[in-house]
Amino acid sequence: MTTSLAIFDFDGTLGDTTGIILTTMAATFKAMGRQPLSEAQYRSVIGLPLEKCFSSLIPLDEAGEAAYAAAYRKMFDELDKKGAVNLYPGVLETLKELKKKGVKIAIASSRHRHTLDRYVKELGLAPLVEMTIGADDVTKAKPDPQPVNIVLEALGVPAEETVMVGDAPFDILMGRAAGCRTIAVTYGNGTAEDLQAAGADFLAGKFSEILDMI
Repeated sequence: MTTSLAIFDFDGTLGDTTGIILTTMAATFKAMGRQPLSEAQYRSVIGLPLEKCFSSLIPLDEAGEAAYAAAYRKMFDELDKKGAVNLYPGVLETLKELKKKGVKIAIASSRHRHTLDRYVKELGLAPLVEMTIGADDVTKAKPDPQPVNIVLEALGVPAEETVMVGDAPFDILMGRAAGCRTIAVTYGNGTAEDLQAAGADFLAGKFSEILDMI
């Protein structure tokens, strides 16, 4: 099957942000006077818009969501020094191979655009990526298909020629809802069992393996 476009999640798929996210989540709960949760619980919401990460873990109204998100952003900015986030092994080389094959590359992330685009530039991805979509570019977030649909329309590629690659069930559900094939990477934040349950067409243990699946 022809693949003209590959859309990637960022956190846990291209960029290894898990360490800084887990540290910041734990620090946020402490700062807000809450008992810490488990690492598995924090991991389970990575990929959702930031406000919804917290209200998915504890009962919060909109004001509470905003307060937790503000505390998180403040601490994340303090921890986010250059070099804190790196690409997973094989990402840059694999994306270059896809580009050589004529596959367009886009990123659809729940991260806000200012940090997403900064990471894309700092990590050397900018020359390879046709388009980025951040949380502030959509009105409906993952697992809604809106982020993927915006990319498909902007780049003029049909869903049947597109593959969505991500590490969380939200990514897979979003891709499937848009009518795309899906690849789940198992080294990120989602378990293989949860990714299969979400309906991933393929599982990849290493990023380089997606070359054989696209």
